[in-house]
Amino acid sequence: MKTMNANLLFLSALAASFAAGCRSYEPKPIDWELEARAGVTNELRIGTLEDAAVVALIGNRELNAMRLKAAKSSRVARETGWWEDPELDFDVMRIVNPSGHPFLGGGSLAFTIPLSGALALDEKAAQAYAAADAADIRASEADVSAEARKLAIRLYALRRRGKMLREWNADGRAESARANVERLHEAGEVTSTELAGVRRRMHALRHDIMENEKETAATEIAFLRLSGLRPGTQIHIALDETKEVPMPNAKDDPLELVKHPKVMAALVRLDGTEHALHAEIRRQYPDLKLGPAYVNEEGLDRFGLVAGISLPLWNRNRKGIAEAEGARDGARLAAIDVWRSLVCDAAEARANLVRLLEHPPVPTSEREQADRLAEAGELTPLEYLDVREEIMGFELAHADWRRDVALAAAELEKFNVNSNANR
Repeated sequence: MKTMNANLLFLSALAASFAAGCRSYEPKPIDWELEARAGVTNELRIGTLEDAAVVALIGNRELNAMRLKAAKSSRVARETGWWEDPELDFDVMRIVNPSGHPFLGGGSLAFTIPLSGALALDEKAAQAYAAADAADIRASEADVSAEARKLAIRLYALRRRGKMLREWNADGRAESARANVERLHEAGEVTSTELAGVRRRMHALRHDIMENEKETAATEIAFLRLSGLRPGTQIHIALDETKEVPMPNAKDDPLELVKHPKVMAALVRLDGTEHALHAEIRRQYPDLKLGPAYVNEEGLDRFGLVAGISLPLWNRNRKGIAEAEGARDGARLAAIDVWRSLVCDAAEARANLVRLLEHPPVPTSEREQADRLAEAGELTPLEYLDVREEIMGFELAHADWRRDVALAAAELEKFNVNSNANR
């Protein structure tokens, strides 16, 4: 009896020591005051497109969520591959009508020895999936960087367009010409239709100013949202307009896009599915369970060895292998589809940039010449306003063309595997 009590005490102490080594739960509540201060700044200064990209890469919410996911995958990979915990079994029975010692007791401690090698392959698969999550971050960083550049280009172009529209609207010479048209109409020298056309163009210009302001505000909000900044931040942006966009290469090697971050991420994930499939195939082979055993029967202590294996007769992990094969084939097709999509998108972006560079807007009139002709009295007020409308249309078209060229160049840069954003 004393021996049995001592054994139970030993087993209880052993179980308590195992429990003490387990990790305990720690809550992590949200600090709303800290979150309210995050992303708050009074102003933001952007001097280059790279500045815009850096701001977005730091504060983008989706990227930060992906970074947390990658950190989780990295922790999972570090903790993958451990042997299964040993199994401790014990039982105590009392003999109802004992002829001698009234108790029977015993216990065993079984260790699972991974002879199949599946654990090592599981570890490789987890490491590959962690690397794939890190590669997904690089691919998404390239997308966010490109989107930030394009938003900066749009915002700068909208502000420049708004400035041009306001200058045209506040032009004293145009106001004087419109006033002369009003007087000529009163004198009967200008028809009501011509006067209505002048007024319609003036109202259209002011409507364009309001629409431009609305679009500018929406673009500012879009950039702040992309960058994880709070609304109300003043964005000061000044880009170099003197830099010319070169004509892209006529044709690039499609196989270069295999090095693109999106393709690399898909390939790393495919590598993970290969290791996972290999692990599932290995898992059909048995692992060995081995350990010491103790029995106390009729007051006699007995020690021995327990061992066991599973026999791969009909299950043989068929379901796990089938699922892993399907995942591998899906990852392989996904990698190929990503590459093909990039090839098509890159060709479209290159063609768009070439088309824009080959067809710049052509001026129809010069503003200074129109002003000189008006001062010399060689243009009537109506003719001056018509010429001025043509000049304004060209200047706005030229500004839009420069914006579109910059946007097309930024779009094509997404497919340059040697650019900083894609490294």
